Amino acid sequence: MIVSKIQREILKEVSLLSTLRRGLSNNVEDIFNFHGDRETLGFKDRYRVLDEKDYERFISSRSSKREPAMTRSLTSLSYKIGKQMISLAEGMPNEDIFPFSHLEIKTKSGGKIILKDKELAKALQYVPSQGLPELLAILRKFQEDLHRPPPLDRDVLVTNGSQHGIYQCVDMLVNPGDPVLTTEYTFTGFHSALRPYDPEVLTIAEDEDGLVPETLEALLSDRVSKGLKMPRILYLIPTGNNPTGTVIPLQRRKQIYELACRYDFIIIEDDPYAFLNYSDEVTPSFLSLDECGRVVRLDSVSKVVSAGLRGAWLTAPTALLRRAELHSQAELLHSCTLSQSLLLRLLSQRGELAAHLHSARSLYAARCGALGAAMGRVARDAQAHYMQPRAGLFYWLRLSGVPDVYNMVFNTALEKGLMLCPGQAFQYDTSAPSQHLRLTFSRIRPEDMEHAVDLLVDVIQTEQKLNQRERVATEG
Repeated sequence: MIVSKIQREILKEVSLLSTLRRGLSNNVEDIFNFHGDRETLGFKDRYRVLDEKDYERFISSRSSKREPAMTRSLTSLSYKIGKQMISLAEGMPNEDIFPFSHLEIKTKSGGKIILKDKELAKALQYVPSQGLPELLAILRKFQEDLHRPPPLDRDVLVTNGSQHGIYQCVDMLVNPGDPVLTTEYTFTGFHSALRPYDPEVLTIAEDEDGLVPETLEALLSDRVSKGLKMPRILYLIPTGNNPTGTVIPLQRRKQIYELACRYDFIIIEDDPYAFLNYSDEVTPSFLSLDECGRVVRLDSVSKVVSAGLRGAWLTAPTALLRRAELHSQAELLHSCTLSQSLLLRLLSQRGELAAHLHSARSLYAARCGALGAAMGRVARDAQAHYMQPRAGLFYWLRLSGVPDVYNMVFNTALEKGLMLCPGQAFQYDTSAPSQHLRLTFSRIRPEDMEHAVDLLVDVIQTEQKLNQRERVATEG
């Protein structure tokens, strides 16, 4: 069997990645470490620690009108009281009418999750809007162990995926026309949540280390000097930004956090790729730095356990979290109780979860490296620039000779049997031209990567020739 040059490159890269993975720690404590070594940060010595009254200035006018639903309050009360008194209050269905008696899920590692009798009945019943009480207890401990955040009055809220948490944050913190900070390219779901508010989107450029603090500071300082309205939130994906794959190092995170304190904004730390960091370096989370109460953190198991489970949670100062909970009351009452029960089991077995997370990270690291080995040809033959992703699921390419990739993606590539994602998907203004592509390596089979790269080079070269002819015709 003849092995092509690209196949040899892929096999070589996978071999190198195997060596790299041997350098990655398989220790449970390491994969669950987002705090690094505890150090005195000193932010609270220089800046005000926000209290409940301070948060009022961040709450949107729409969110400020929300009031607790009495029936939801009664549901929470019933879970606290239990069976200690007779109730004619809650509008809950009787568990005896639920048609299910036994639920068993087998894991690939040979384990089982079994729900039956009262436990299954609880998993099929209404719960408080904040979340299943047993899960909330586990999540509080989980966040404390993983991030060791500075002492502060904060709590957790179970969300229906991180997108739900993003939407809650926008609803809670953004008024129509508000300035909003984010990276130049970011998750399209954030843009989708923002659009109805017609915000002034202020984008900050990234380099290989993610958001550039000096650029952020220059923008903020300029707005102050001009008397312009100041942004109240910064949304970012600090580990494996979607789409750029960057990881913001600790020193930059400290700089960004200090800017939040100095210029008075909240950081929305969306971290769905936290467990998919391909370096062996511990990068503390923004939550671990939060001495002054300026971080709302979004966590999810969608990329490492199950996307359809919609298992996610929001961690925030209690004053903000209670506002987000009111949003849940009005929007969906609470996240799916059955999903919460499964998430409870997963997080309760931390050793098994750690083993699975190591396995997931190794699988993605191998695919990342395999595609990366083939990407050399894209750079050489198609003049595309890219950086090796440091975390997450994506390569981010910048093309030469193609001023806008839109036609290439939706015409040239599809005609040749290749699906691509255009850079416009990650711009707030999707009508603006883009020279970027996002390539996802999570689901493509390794044996298909060589053919995918062949197609990609062909598609880019075809589009480059088409644009060259158009330029010549225009100039002529």
